[in-house]
Amino acid sequence: MSKIRVAAWLILTALFTLVPSISFADFTADQFMTISEGELGENQRIIPSKVYSQGKKLRMEMSMAGRNAVSISRGDKKPPVFWMLMPEQKMYMETVGEANGLDPFSSKAGMKIDKTFVAKENVAGHPANKFKIVWTDKDGNKRSGFAWEAIDLNDAPVRQEFFYNDEHILVQLANIEVKKLDADLFEVPSDYKKISMPPGGMPGGPPPPPAKP
Repeated sequence: MSKIRVAAWLILTALFTLVPSISFADFTADQFMTISEGELGENQRIIPSKVYSQGKKLRMEMSMAGRNAVSISRGDKKPPVFWMLMPEQKMYMETVGEANGLDPFSSKAGMKIDKTFVAKENVAGHPANKFKIVWTDKDGNKRSGFAWEAIDLNDAPVRQEFFYNDEHILVQLANIEVKKLDADLFEVPSDYKKISMPPGGMPGGPPPPPAKP
């Protein structure tokens, strides 16, 4: 499994675990996802993005290898909805509740989640509770990581660390600004065309890894 695919799985994991059931504070932030290998953190890659949070809604904007993409999670809807937007093409894909294959936490997926409190720490200028999280799939395979949830942001995760084989993924928020956001940020523009998710993932395949810094 490529590093980008693993990172994407982990980010979707965080979205589907947290967004549908928890109402975060309204804020914007710069997010930095760092992917590295081994104990020494070799072959480091940094993927920046912009995050918008409003209650049970989450928007993420990122650009990799010249391609722009926007993801919107709507945990306020029943069932929850996840949209992947392609601004240049004015197209989007939709997955809904347990009907979608991207949700590893649907009852059909058989995923078990164990979350254990570790400590209180200060992260990115915010008091946070640190948790250890272990995911176990129906075949007994485990993935583990840590999440720091900001107490003053209604438990929004301001730092997350994930481990998969010899890979380390670190997701951090910076420049957090609490403010009221426009509800249109969490909607699909009316002139976008809905398309189906092709077999194997995104149209044209996954974007190539970002250049090393």
